[in-house]
Amino acid sequence: MALATGGPAVAAPGDASARGVVVDLSATVLGEPVISANATIGSATAPAGGGTDSTTGLAVVIPGAVGVTASGTVVQVSATRGPTASLANSDITALTLGVLGVPVLNADLISAAVNCPQVGAPTADTNVVGLTLFGAPVVLVPNTPGVTASAAVTVPGLVGAALTVTLTSVETVTADTAAAIAVQATVQLTGAVVGGQPVTIPVGTVILAQANCERPLAPTSPTASPTQPTASPTQPTASPTQPTVSPTPTRHPHLPVTGDSGSGLAWTFGIGTAMVATGTAALMVARRSRRSTEE
Repeated sequence: MALATGGPAVAAPGDASARGVVVDLSATVLGEPVISANATIGSATAPAGGGTDSTTGLAVVIPGAVGVTASGTVVQVSATRGPTASLANSDITALTLGVLGVPVLNADLISAAVNCPQVGAPTADTNVVGLTLFGAPVVLVPNTPGVTASAAVTVPGLVGAALTVTLTSVETVTADTAAAIAVQATVQLTGAVVGGQPVTIPVGTVILAQANCERPLAPTSPTASPTQPTASPTQPTASPTQPTVSPTPTRHPHLPVTGDSGSGLAWTFGIGTAMVATGTAALMVARRSRRSTEE
């Protein structure tokens, strides 16, 4: 059978809760309820804004129960949410539980306590004194399969009926949480209906002394104001670079010739020289002719 821890879920930093006796049993045979009991006796939840919730001196009774009897006292259930720790505890004394007329459980003292400090490891502790199962003494070791025993019972419509009960204890811690259940009883009914068909009926669970807590958050350090970056001194703005003006190349007078400029000049110079030479020769011829005429 699976272990059911039950109880309020601890889901936020600083949460803490505790319960005394939690009974959830139900069984029907051939359409007739033979076991019915549903009750929570003693419950505490740490206030959301901090502080302690506590209940003391509650009698263990189950109004309207069918096939189930119980007695005892929930001495205290308490849950505290503090700035440096959350914690919870549950204590029960002189507990008796009977099912279908058979004494199932007896215990002198049953207690569970958890502590979740802001600094340090969470702790979970259980303590059970004088526990018996169907009249036989029982010692529970936390976080083990536990102890199982059976007893014959009388149930209308069942042949060879028997009640089987498994007792377990839980002490669990993580990095931030702690959970404890001093005694958990898981109950089932077996037998054969008229005609010989065997049946197994899960009946439910009984939790005795449960506590849970979660570590509170560390105080938040004041947020430092962000340092403003120091402005760098403004660098002098460089004078805008004047555009470099390329000197305009000297333009030579246009010569009325085509072709390469060097060869054109030489050709022009040659023509001029020839013309001068021709003119000089003509002048000399004219002078000679004049002299001859005069003589």
